[in-house]
Formats: sequence, structure tokens, C-alpha cells
Amino acid sequence: MTDVRGILLIDAATFLVSAVVLSGLPKLPPGEPSGHSLIKDAKDGLGYIWRTKVIRVIGLGFFAGVAFSGVDDVALVFLGRDELHGSDSAAAALYAGVGIGLVAGYAVLTKYASRFRMPALMLIRFAVSSAGNLFTGLAWAVWAALALQVFRGLGIAALDVAISTYLQRIVPAPMLSRVFGNLYGAIGLAAGVSYVFGGLLLERTDARVTFVVAGIGGLLATAATWIGVRRSDA
Repeated sequence: MTDVRGILLIDAATFLVSAVVLSGLPKLPPGEPSGHSLIKDAKDGLGYIWRTKVIRVIGLGFFAGVAFSGVDDVALVFLGRDELHGSDSAAAALYAGVGIGLVAGYAVLTKYASRFRMPALMLIRFAVSSAGNLFTGLAWAVWAALALQVFRGLGIAALDVAISTYLQRIVPAPMLSRVFGNLYGAIGLAAGVSYVFGGLLLERTDARVTFVVAGIGGLLATAATWIGVRRSDA
């Protein structure tokens, strides 16, 4: 067994290994520089997102979904230890659930993703991720919460694949990096909002309520995104 310092060293080592593995990938051809400043490129990308209705709807839905669903990073340890009365190891294992689901989801989608329409896959997986949080809040044992987080990880994998693929299909190549940069920058901000939201909920309620509220909020955001995507396709 090891202590927290040892675990952090192992975690740091995995990043080093990842960098070594990625260095073996073939080089991409250099992109055509825009000739503009970083601020101008960011402004152009944000303007394109806002002008293009379907991307605007997806971006807002993605932001709202992450703002609700990211509370698991804050609340899982309290759910595992305080509500489910698990050990430190059991609480830590809950965080592995999403990772297991992600790995399995990416593996499955390499073969079957082409069978789905990307907007439909995206919306289904929005719902899966949010429902995973909702039912995690109702879990009666650590193993049940772990299974639900694996289920949620499957949804996150499909969501990531669907959004990335769909954007690459519909966004013009010269705007692609600017759209991705703005969109995923906003998602990082949404994660920060989620941590604050989750912390405030935990302080005033408990982990179960936090997960249930986050799950319901995420499902409402999914429904609003579905309506918006349908209208933008009309």
C-alpha cells in the first residue's frame, strides 16, 4: 500500500507515459495561420458559434449539462463515506467508475458510432450522464453507486465522440480550431461553476440531494437542448 504522496507520484508518471505514447503518433500537416491575434481568433470563433443556431444550441446545452453534472467530482467522496458508510478505498473506487465507463465507451464507439446520427447520439448521452447522477444519489450501496457511475461514463464517452464528430462535419475547416477552442474553454468554465454549485449544495444539504438535484437539472438541460436542436433543424 502507498500514501497520498505515492498516489500523486503514480498519477504524475501516467502523464509522462501518455506523452511518450503520443509522441509516436504521425505528425499532422501544419495548419494555415489566420494572421490574426489570439484575441481576434477567439472573437471570430465565438461570433461563429453565436451566429450558427445549431452550434449555439449545442454549446449552451453542453455548458448547462456540465454545469450540473460536474458535481460528482465534489460530492462522490461524501456520498461514499457519509451516506453509504464506505471506507476510504471504497469512496476512491467510486471515482474510477466514470473512467471505466469512458474506456469501455470509447472502445465500443470505435466500431458502432457510425450507426448513429450524431445529434441523436449526443442527446441520448446527455440524458444518460444526467440520469446516472440522479440515480447515483439514490444508490443504496457502494457497488450500486459504482455501477451507476460506470453507466454515466459510457454516456460521457458517447457525448464526447458525438460532439467532436458533429462539429468536424459541419464547421468549415478554417473555423474549426476557433470553434473548438471557444467551446471547450466554456466547458472548463462550466466545470468550475459546477464545483461551486456542488459545494454550496453540499454545505446546505447532503450528497444524495446534491446528486439528485444535479441529475434533474441535467435532464432538464437535455430536454431544452433537444427542443433547440429540433427547431434549428426545422
